[in-house]
Amino acid sequence: MVGAGALFLLISGDFVAAADSPGGVIGRVLDDAGSAGAGRVVLLSSQGVATRPGSSSHGSTARSIEDAVRRSGMDWTILRPGGFDSNAYAWAESVRARRAVAAPFGDVGLPFIDPDDIAEVAAVALREDGHAGQVYELTGPALTTPRQRAEAIGEALGEPIRFTEQTRAEARAQMLRFMPEPVVETTLSIIGEPTPAERRVSPDVERLLGRAPRTFAEWARRNAAAFR
Repeated sequence: MVGAGALFLLISGDFVAAADSPGGVIGRVLDDAGSAGAGRVVLLSSQGVATRPGSSSHGSTARSIEDAVRRSGMDWTILRPGGFDSNAYAWAESVRARRAVAAPFGDVGLPFIDPDDIAEVAAVALREDGHAGQVYELTGPALTTPRQRAEAIGEALGEPIRFTEQTRAEARAQMLRFMPEPVVETTLSIIGEPTPAERRVSPDVERLLGRAPRTFAEWARRNAAAFR
């Protein structure tokens, strides 16, 4: 860290689950970074800070980390993406084995974002001036539904993908195998009953990169090998 002028801060779910006070731990990390010479920090946070403030898994914990960044004394920028296109990797095994996808809320759309766009925005904020004290909401260019995303993967593969809509209970049981219950409940609420703010397409990616965000279909074509 010595000699670095800027820090990109990505907080893992495992860290959040294990730390008694994530904001306090991050505050100490930022103190060390500042002492080593870093004057700029870019935090990958969550849209849920604004849209789900009462959720411990998506809102309040992320807010405590954002607050630590704001108190750091460094020039800070906060990135708040919603859902990632790469969440579709959860379907990879079933697509490879059966050319099939099962998901709840098949026709509910959200503006998922390509992680490569997040990375490019982070690079801009880390390397260029003019972003201190800014909070950017990062989304894709349009709403897409689970059914449409499955179709896009099929088009990328050149083969049809069969889509089965799960009930909320079926999806909940599946998600509980690898996610804590509070995370599952909030996630199901977001993907099943998104707020207007969660469905909003943000202009921030295009404004920062000078181009429209990549579509889910582009992401699927670029990552088709994971589903073959």
